[in-house]
Amino acid sequence: MAHGKSQFAVWRCTKCNTPIKTTAYNKQNNETITKELKKFCKKCRAHVPAKRKDAKKSS
Repeated sequence: MAHGKSQFAVWRCTKCNTPIKTTAYNKQNNETITKELKKFCKKCRAHVPAKRKDAKKSS
């Protein structure tokens, strides 16, 4: 898992707002990281654009 200066992000479906995946990334390279991806949503049963929402995750 990510260590040090990392930020957690939850990818959410743009249609139904269901959380799809949780990832971690480096806060210092925040501008270079994508803010929207196409992911598969189980609820919509289709590939839809997913937006990143930054979140805190407890260990």
